[in-house]
Formats: sequence, C-alpha cells, structure tokens
Amino acid sequence: MSTPDFSDAISRDRPAHPRLFPDQLRSLVDQNADGLLVVRHDGVIVFANPAAQHLLGRPAKALLGQMFGTPICPGRAAEIDLPLAGGAVRIAEMRVVDTVWDGAPAYIASLRDITEHRSLEEELRRKAHELAEADRRKDEFLAMLAHELRNPLVPILNAVEVLRLAGVSDPLVDRQRLVIARQVRHMKRLLDDLLDVARITRGRVRLTREPVELETVLGEALEICRPAIDEKHQRFSLSLLGEPVWLLADPTRLVQIFTNLLSNAVRFTGEGGEITLTCERHDDRVIARVKDSGIGMAPDLLPRVFDLFVQSERGLDRSEGGLGIGLTLVKALVEQHGGTVAAHSDGPGRGSEFVVTLPVLRDAGIAAGPAPLPVAARRQPVSVLVVDDNVDAAQVLAELLELSGHPVRVAHEGPAAIAEALAFRPEVVLLDIGLPGMDGYEVARRLRQETALEGTRLVAVTGYGQTTDRLRSQAAGFDHHLVKPVDFADVQRLLADGA
Repeated sequence: MSTPDFSDAISRDRPAHPRLFPDQLRSLVDQNADGLLVVRHDGVIVFANPAAQHLLGRPAKALLGQMFGTPICPGRAAEIDLPLAGGAVRIAEMRVVDTVWDGAPAYIASLRDITEHRSLEEELRRKAHELAEADRRKDEFLAMLAHELRNPLVPILNAVEVLRLAGVSDPLVDRQRLVIARQVRHMKRLLDDLLDVARITRGRVRLTREPVELETVLGEALEICRPAIDEKHQRFSLSLLGEPVWLLADPTRLVQIFTNLLSNAVRFTGEGGEITLTCERHDDRVIARVKDSGIGMAPDLLPRVFDLFVQSERGLDRSEGGLGIGLTLVKALVEQHGGTVAAHSDGPGRGSEFVVTLPVLRDAGIAAGPAPLPVAARRQPVSVLVVDDNVDAAQVLAELLELSGHPVRVAHEGPAAIAEALAFRPEVVLLDIGLPGMDGYEVARRLRQETALEGTRLVAVTGYGQTTDRLRSQAAGFDHHLVKPVDFADVQRLLADGA
C-alpha cells in the first residue's frame, strides 16, 4: 500500500527547537533516514522529523501533542508495529535514549523501517524450509530409486552365475555371460556412487577403521577393473613396495577409492593404451600414483576435476560413460582417511595422473595372520530359506544355492516365510526387507521370538543400503545386511563362515 506524500505538510509544520537541535544540526536531523521522535515522559509527542512523519504516515501537525501508543523501553532495541491508514502495518526497529525537552525529562526514539528486511527474512526462512523438504524428498527418492533399480539386477546377475555353475561350455554363451556380468556390476557401481556422493558430501558416512594392508586393497581394486582392462587390450603395470604397508582405514572405502581411479583411467584411455599403478613411501605417508596415457585434461579443468558433476569434454555418444561423481567421492573418502589427492595432466591427449597420499599405521607389531582357506575348501551344506517377493530373484538365487549343494526352500511373503522357517528350521534365512504387507523387519522380529530358531542367522538382502537402513535391520534382529545386487561369492563366503 502506498503512503501519502507529506513533504508539503512537513515543510509547513516543521517546529524549531534550538535548545535540543541547534541550527547547525537541524539539517542533519531533518535529512536523517531514520525517524526521530521526541516523546515526553507522559507519552506526548513533541517532535517528529520528516522520516518519522513518513514512517507514521501522518504530518507533524497530526502528531505533535498526540500520545505515542508504544511503550518506551530506554537502553535497548525493540521491534514495534506502526499501524497506518487503511489497515496497513509497518515494522520498525526502535531505539530509545533519555534526553531533556524544554527543561523536562523526555526520550528520543529512533525508528528504522525494517518491513522489507523482515519480509526478506521470512522469505529466506520459507525458501530454506522448502529446500530442506526438497532435499529430504530427494534422499527418499534416491533410496527408492536405488532399491527399484537394484531389484532387476539381482536375477540377471544370479542367472549369469547359474549358467556358469551349470557347466554350459559354448564359447559364444561364455562371452555373452561375461558381458552381462560386467555390465550389471558396472550398473551397480553407478548406483552405489549415486547414493554415496549424497551421504559422503554431507558427512553421513562413518568409516569402519581397521588395520589393512595396502597391497590387499590394491589387489581387490585391480581384480574389479581387470576385465575392463583386458577388454580394451590395455597394458597395465603394477609397482609395489618391497615390504607390507599397513593403514588404519576402512578397507571397503579404500577399495572404492582405487577402483574409481583405475576405472577412470581405463575409461579415458583408448585401445592398447598404458596404465600404471605405483607406490612409494615417505616417512609416515604412502603415495599411490595412478597414471594413464589417455585423453588427458585441459588446464582449466584441473582445478575443478574433483567438483561434483564436473566432466571433461566428450562426444554426444558419451562412449566413456560415467556420472561425473566418482572423483568427488575419491576426494571426500581420501580426506576422511586423513589423506590428500591431486590430479596432474600435461594437457589434452597427454594422459592424466592421480596421486593419493595416505597416513601409514605406525604400529609395526601388526601381523597379517594366517591366510583364510579358500571358500571351496571350507564349503559345507547349509540349509537356506530364501524370502523375496520378486519371484525371478528368489527362484534364481535358490537354483544357485542348490547347484552349490545347499538345501533350499523359498517363500514370497511374510506369513509364509514364518511358517516355512518353523517347518524347515533353516540355518540361514536370506530375507528381503521390502516385502508387501508384513515387511522384512517385522518378519525378522517375529522369527527372533521363536525359540526353535535361536541358532538361525538372519541376513537382510535388500536394495536399501544407507546407514539408517543398516541400523534399522540390526535393531530388527538381522545378523548381516547385504545390498542388492549381491555378488553370489559374498553369499558363499557368508555361508562358509557360518558353517
């Protein structure tokens, strides 16, 4: 609502009070952007500068001699509402100091219009709430998306494993089986990265630190990337230290770091290119370098290469793939381990190098211990109940387990799973959480109440893999939490360890 222009009335009704405002200060008082009122102790207004008249929406002749209806609080600032004509309200900040007016005690009240400021604050609060709510819904959507996308991957990956265990020896079938397995695992890594980047950049990922030997970590990362290296006929060389190097770290996350770096090197290096992984030690730090002869990076990309969603220039076919989040994950995880990572390149077409520096565990008394026996040597039949509402996923997993020599039964919903468990008395229950009706959490709680199943191990097999999901499954009574698509080798190790 517009405010009337009282400039003419202000000029006509301006009183002079030389004892309070000498002539040399009058122009400063009149031109002050803050409203200035002089109010006697009995609440009567005896002076109002032009800014005060504008804020109050009345000329001086309508203000002088009137009561100021707002309580006076000397010595501190207060927010007050200033009613205007037509029901409009201005919000003002008022500061009050003591003075003397015509020989009597009075107050000077300084008024500053903060209506727009408060409106902006309210708008910012509203926007912040909307962003927080959108962020929450996004996290829920990502979790749901990962669950729904992982579910179809499970029967595909297990079906490939069934073909392998069934002894199908046709070379063409073998090649296609390897292609399917490789692409499914690639999709799984993309899904994991997509969810991890949100959690890690917000500091929601807790590292599970333990003594880990660097060579073991690098070996696991290389095993994951080796099929892609071989497919592109790239030359790979590995140079390790001549002695064991121990780190206090999360082994899963370390494998993720070097898998991402090696995958990037493979992706951005052409057929027959060269990739090297070398390690060196300097005092209490170990330095690992992943170098390739690939497409390299422009100088302007290097400072931003670890930023989220930053990617190098590529063709419309996006033949190199990727989401532009792998290096963001690498940087966040390396820094969580107390290390650093840097990128180097001599320019486009001249390859890239990524240098990871990590602190070494100083305790020299750590021993690796005896090597575990191969899974095949320890394998014994373990009775398993598979519970999954995805009929294909349950059936294929059951066939895999049967081919491996384990007695298996299958259920597709909660009540049937409980009845089957009581009848079958399985040693292990592979239980999907996202069941219709009675979910996996409730099934687990009920199974834990049955004394006949005290020795049964409950394994959550689910598309939900965030920290909160793992904590919730633990609280429901699960012994293990596996995220789909589960590598059958992990299931075999779990069954072998239990046996």
